[in-house]
Amino acid sequence: MRHLTISTISPLLILLVSTNALAATPTDWVTTYDPAFYSGTGGTVTFNDWGYKGPTGVGANDFVVTSPVTGITGFDSSRVGQRQEVLTLDPDWKTRDAAITSTMAEFGPTTVRPNTSQDAQVNFFHWTYTTVGGSTFNNMQIDKAGNYQVAKNDMNFQFYDTFNYHDTTGAANNSTIIDSNINFKPYASSDATGWCGSVLTGPNALEVMAGQVKFDLSMDVYMGNARQSLAGGITQIIPDFVMRSYGSYVVNLDRDQYYTGSAVMNNNNPEINPLDANGEVSGAALDAAYKNRVSFLGAGLIPKGVWLKANSYLSPGVKNLNADGTWNYTIAGKDTQQLCDPYNSALSASPEAGAVCYGNFFAGYAFLMRADGQRTLTYVDPTGHSDYAIASLAAVPVPAAAWLLGSGLIGLLGMARRRMPS
Repeated sequence: MRHLTISTISPLLILLVSTNALAATPTDWVTTYDPAFYSGTGGTVTFNDWGYKGPTGVGANDFVVTSPVTGITGFDSSRVGQRQEVLTLDPDWKTRDAAITSTMAEFGPTTVRPNTSQDAQVNFFHWTYTTVGGSTFNNMQIDKAGNYQVAKNDMNFQFYDTFNYHDTTGAANNSTIIDSNINFKPYASSDATGWCGSVLTGPNALEVMAGQVKFDLSMDVYMGNARQSLAGGITQIIPDFVMRSYGSYVVNLDRDQYYTGSAVMNNNNPEINPLDANGEVSGAALDAAYKNRVSFLGAGLIPKGVWLKANSYLSPGVKNLNADGTWNYTIAGKDTQQLCDPYNSALSASPEAGAVCYGNFFAGYAFLMRADGQRTLTYVDPTGHSDYAIASLAAVPVPAAAWLLGSGLIGLLGMARRRMPS
């Protein structure tokens, strides 16, 4: 029981194995939140998938793939086909999201900032931040069916502190840096699972590639430049945060929260990434100069409270901390009811003995996170990285026997996808 609903408002076509990964009809996935669990906040968060589909046709609501070879569903550690890492980059002001006119009071006089570039823009509470380079996602393992597995300690986010205002018209004020009075540091509190589309072609091919992962996200929030903790709610917990490298988000919620953001698909030129009038990708803008350039984004709403297992605390009110000072908690009720209301115990029952309802200070406020990065392959299985295609990398010679075995499997399965972009 998640206390939110997801629906489609345009038809979703099944992706046949012989079709292009962008061939399906773009679909809007609309998430509607239950105000009872989000401090009365209403509205929607809409994700448009641009018609992109991953291995075996998995899409926006899927986070595991079933191998067409083994029949195993989910990550298979015995069949890792490739590993990669991603390093986020400073904004280059080339993302083609529409410029906006923004206002930011920041506890002082409101200033209007016209033609604001949304490149690497992040929103939290009522304010805007800019993603800075240096966030790392290491040892991103992908099995041969396309399942992701990323350990929580291999995901490291930078500190969000300032907004780098850039006027898209090139006006003189296009390098103003605004320091926010509310700062935050995200971190992963669970391992990430999901799917990656690069198994559908050679992982180093100049093709449309994308994927998504899901994990529990925390934000440690601070006040002022001294980064003093915000009493009563330093850690904000967002279960099942989804980070994608394709599609567009529209956050349209109460409390004057309206944010938008779009990905730049892998290997695409962000200056000509072809978004149409509806914010949907209309084709590939492949460019060798942007080889393995990626982006990711995700959005959502902070709930009132989250059920935590008893071992998240050393004693009542005393958090079980990691060595780096982050909170080592575990969400309870992952398969039943995760959310709770700390001020109304009758609204939701404890999912297990000893579970504690932890309240978020910024409940009912939205967030949108976006960044660009560089993807680097660190390993490709020389005998074949994929259940759908045999890797053909000049830098990694493939034994003849492996080619014969791979082609035999493909022939038996009738799944020749050598030219299918992902």
